Amino acid sequence: MPAPVMLSRSALLFCAALLSACGLSPQVVNLQPEPEIASANIGRNHSVNVTARDAREQDAVGSRGGVYAETSLIRPGNDVPKAIYEAVTKGLHVQGFNAYNPGSDATQLEVRLVELNYVPADTSVVNRIEVSARIEAVANRPNVEHIGRYQSSVTHDMPITPSARRNEAMLNDVLERTLTRLLTDPKLLAFLAGEDNP
Repeated sequence: MPAPVMLSRSALLFCAALLSACGLSPQVVNLQPEPEIASANIGRNHSVNVTARDAREQDAVGSRGGVYAETSLIRPGNDVPKAIYEAVTKGLHVQGFNAYNPGSDATQLEVRLVELNYVPADTSVVNRIEVSARIEAVANRPNVEHIGRYQSSVTHDMPITPSARRNEAMLNDVLERTLTRLLTDPKLLAFLAGEDNP
């Protein structure tokens, strides 16, 4: 009788990854970034009217890869502009801005999600994934405007193809990093607090 074949743990992981990469199903993720912003009184109760817009060219953030990469797409399953609006409004509020009930003289702040990308390694076995985000903030009041641009990119090494929950966590993490940059940008905050030339 032939001796049984024993596979190492790394070989088993490789086989599992190879099989999963052959045909990957689409995923729907919940994008709900929650950047942690320290409490402060930078805003001194200045009114800011926040709006958010998804300015991306397509709904999907990327493909999971595999043989049928064009169908194994990752898409948000919730209202992305609403989630960004809530994160920015809360972040400004904790820093002393009146963002929940702005007055008629409020500075206008439009936050645009320009890019949100999920890019697996260009191989049949997914072992490296890059997620990135780019956001623009356009603030204005009569006769003056300020524009800020913020981006983040994170590369993850994965032993096997990640689950929907793991992909959701990675995408929310890169959004939180980018929104934290926006919400802690001294020049943007100074403009929102009333300085025309920060």
